[in-house]
Amino acid sequence: MRAAKISMWSLPSRSPDLNPVERFWGWLKKKLKRMDLADAMKKRPVLGKTAYKVRVRSILKTKKAQTMAATYANSFRKACQEVVKKKGAATRF
Repeated sequence: MRAAKISMWSLPSRSPDLNPVERFWGWLKKKLKRMDLADAMKKRPVLGKTAYKVRVRSILKTKKAQTMAATYANSFRKACQEVVKKKGAATRF
């Protein structure tokens, strides 16, 4: 890296602005909480671990989940471009 004059940046692990994975997990957690609340309101039994995994996987396969992932990836790309453009200075992200 030094020979190529490349410097590595350390991204905050829990920064939703600079970590699209955190933003996606936040969206997924909200969706799951809404589904859990709907189950509770209808007095359905609490899902076991296996059933909950099935629920998560079914959500991840939806068009909406794919769209949200793409949206967060695009916003991350734009944030990175702006940081590079401003040479590491503060951005609007």
